[in-house]
Amino acid sequence: MTNRQQGGLSVIEQLASYVATESFDKFPEATVRAARRAILDTLGVTLAGSVEPTAARVRAMIAHRRTADEATLIGTALRGAVEDAALANGTASHALDYDDLNQSLSGHPSVPILAAALALAERRRASGAALLAAFVAGVEVEAKLGRALNPAHYEIGWHATATLGVFGAAAAAAKLLGLSAERTAHALAIAASMASGIKANFGTDCKPLHVGHAARCGIEAALLAETGFTGNPRALEHGDGFGATHGAGSRPAWDLTTTGLGAPHDLVDPGIGVKRFPACASTHQALDATLALAAEHAIEPKAVEAVECGVSYMAPHQLIYDRAETGLQGKFSMPYCVAVALLDRTVGLAQFADARVQRADVQALMPKVRMFVHPEQTTRESLPTRFSEVAITLNDGRRLSRRVRHAKGQPQNPLTDEELTTKFYDCAARVLPRERADSVLAAVQALDAAPDVSVFARLLSGSAR
Repeated sequence: MTNRQQGGLSVIEQLASYVATESFDKFPEATVRAARRAILDTLGVTLAGSVEPTAARVRAMIAHRRTADEATLIGTALRGAVEDAALANGTASHALDYDDLNQSLSGHPSVPILAAALALAERRRASGAALLAAFVAGVEVEAKLGRALNPAHYEIGWHATATLGVFGAAAAAAKLLGLSAERTAHALAIAASMASGIKANFGTDCKPLHVGHAARCGIEAALLAETGFTGNPRALEHGDGFGATHGAGSRPAWDLTTTGLGAPHDLVDPGIGVKRFPACASTHQALDATLALAAEHAIEPKAVEAVECGVSYMAPHQLIYDRAETGLQGKFSMPYCVAVALLDRTVGLAQFADARVQRADVQALMPKVRMFVHPEQTTRESLPTRFSEVAITLNDGRRLSRRVRHAKGQPQNPLTDEELTTKFYDCAARVLPRERADSVLAAVQALDAAPDVSVFARLLSGSAR
């Protein structure tokens, strides 16, 4: 059996060649800036997520084997083996569903990559530049795979953040380990057999676990490859490979993966979206519209007769709860998110506490909110111009509507550096004193000059238990 496609290297071999030759010294300033912003945001949401029950449950599960002093369990005073740190930190980073987004991936790019890369970089006492190179390479691999496989991959139920993130995590780990292109290819092939995560588990502890699992598996795939462990470098395009099993019966356009690797980096184009609200991204356009209408027209919740939210055909695959009963379910419920926005005039961490979801006022308003697929957004062709349209009918007969295409925080409507920093401080305050948060911010801003990432990683210890 040959590892070659007609005309050259397999898809995995081309990805591996890119990873092995990628270098921080080649990065344009736009890539470095985008990576720093993504890392800062991811560290903030990881610190905030570390106090969530989901994260605590994972730490409890690994407590009996937490003997190695290799890497920081972010937000806590605990340390553990590199694989366990990746699992715990990856889970914490996605526990609030407050982490960043990428269009190519159809998911959350930074969390599986940073959870793997930071833990391994800490153990190896790698430089900040090495961490940045691994992070950029990992995001590039997962995102470019997303270009070939999505939207079909996501539509049929796979959680691409995990199923494609595991390849990115393996790439980042291979980069930090200094693996050759050949062994990096084996790491990526091994990762193909580790990919998992289904959307049916959205709104439960399993969704954030998907990220921790992908980060841990990515490290393990690279460590196995380092020992000489092998996988099939044709594991993506093989007739019984990842594309066949995870591509919804379609033939992935692998040239979209291999063309233009690193030129530009996906971190820059199409870029990274930073979340303004700690809820599923498919709610964000509607939330921007709802909050704007409420402010402009001084809408009283008791005056609301009905709310209609027209969305992309993809949204119902994510927003699977018509009536939320827990904070986790609320993140994937358009009726809850819109109802609580009308009541509280804000949608932050406090709005997804179980007690807030279960209060009588929001439970009474939720049934008045209806989500439907907008007639202009029923096909894949509508994805590049997707929007949400909210129409609020009041008991005085008025019908107020607004359409939002680019939610605040998306690459086309980004958070400013000041707004991103404010979000970071709000998140970090859950477990870090302000002085420590200041130190973390300064360290991220100067990360490329750091000689030893382990010093930086220890700044992330906090008060979560």
